[in-house]
Amino acid sequence: MSSTDRTRADGWAKDFSYDYYRKLLRTLRTNFDLRTLSEYRSRRPTDERVAFVRHDVDVCLERAVELARIEHELGVRSTYMVIPDTPLYDVEAERDLLHLIHEFGHEIALHCDLNPSSGEDADATADGGLSPAELRRIEDARRRLESIDIQPVASVSFHRPSERVLEGPRTIAGMVNAYNSDLLSAYISDSSGRWREGDPIRSIAANATADRLQVLTHPVWWGQRHAPPLERFISVADEFETLDERMYDELVSIYAPYGERTDRVVA
Repeated sequence: MSSTDRTRADGWAKDFSYDYYRKLLRTLRTNFDLRTLSEYRSRRPTDERVAFVRHDVDVCLERAVELARIEHELGVRSTYMVIPDTPLYDVEAERDLLHLIHEFGHEIALHCDLNPSSGEDADATADGGLSPAELRRIEDARRRLESIDIQPVASVSFHRPSERVLEGPRTIAGMVNAYNSDLLSAYISDSSGRWREGDPIRSIAANATADRLQVLTHPVWWGQRHAPPLERFISVADEFETLDERMYDELVSIYAPYGERTDRVVA
């Protein structure tokens, strides 16, 4: 087995059904006080245990709505990180879906892609070690999200984050930074359709004494019934009526095995 194949096989991917997600939420709620990222505070009571459920919406808003609905049914509020300039969905055209997520009581926040970089001021750093050009890109993305009546946008995470932005400052451009060191001290994620830390319910129990825990999911991996990551990703990508080169490149950058296994014709 190649090193790439071993990396893909690492982690837990036995159940990405909505029923399992409900169990995960109930376990979280038993052990932690659940809050949105915008409710993060660096100072807190010593006996407080808080969990932040965050969703990076990389591929489609419809899947995000399904998770948001389940959370609403269970009385859970979470944070949905949205990319304003992705080729895979249109925040202006699909604003009703974002408003529905917000009506369920969830936070709509910014998922920002810093690439491609303009190259301007590449060596200069400002807030959080980011360049002035990158900060302008963040501000532009926030304004675009706020322009569809999503206000205020108070939290930010980064799409395909580089090491440079991990464990950064508590806030960037006045927004709570999901990658600040405090929020990464106890952290589990289903990135690439696998929980690297193992069964997430067991991981939550193992972190039950932590004063804060961040749980990151990606709606693309979840469905009514469980499906392996590649099968799920292909099924979601096949829902696009057309797939142009930019969309295809974005899908492959999110999940490389898609490009190796799909026979989808690119327009």
